[in-house]
Amino acid sequence: MKVFEVMTIDVGYCHPEDNLTRAAQIMWEKDCGIVPVVSAEKHLLGVITDRDVAIAAATRNRRTSSIKAGEMKFRPVKSCTGEDDVKDVLKRMRKYKIRRLCVTNQDKELLGIISLSDILLKAGEKKSVRKLIFSTLESIAKPSPIVLEEQDAND
Repeated sequence: MKVFEVMTIDVGYCHPEDNLTRAAQIMWEKDCGIVPVVSAEKHLLGVITDRDVAIAAATRNRRTSSIKAGEMKFRPVKSCTGEDDVKDVLKRMRKYKIRRLCVTNQDKELLGIISLSDILLKAGEKKSVRKLIFSTLESIAKPSPIVLEEQDAND
């Protein structure tokens, strides 16, 4: 089964100049926990999660309306294409311990999002896919150790 058969295409997104209140509003309207951040040409720049919004507001002691999406430090975005196999996407989710991948074309333009929920609801009747979904959830749920960088003794 291919990603384009399962992915969500009605995805809300924001731009770097939009604030985190707008990102949260999109999450509310689309009933999701992630909002892609795209350029004017719809090239994927990063993603903002509901957790990112909460932590940014709490650690900066600022209202979300005063924090621009472009101020967020985006981690490298994990993505896939519509032609990728769903089983390969599940392997990638397991590897990176993530529940969603942005779907892009060759030019990194946003086409949609594929989530574990999408796969479960649309491809879950296949026994081999169900096993991979469970394996992926199990991998994501395992805590990762916190690794702190060592400081130089002269600091």
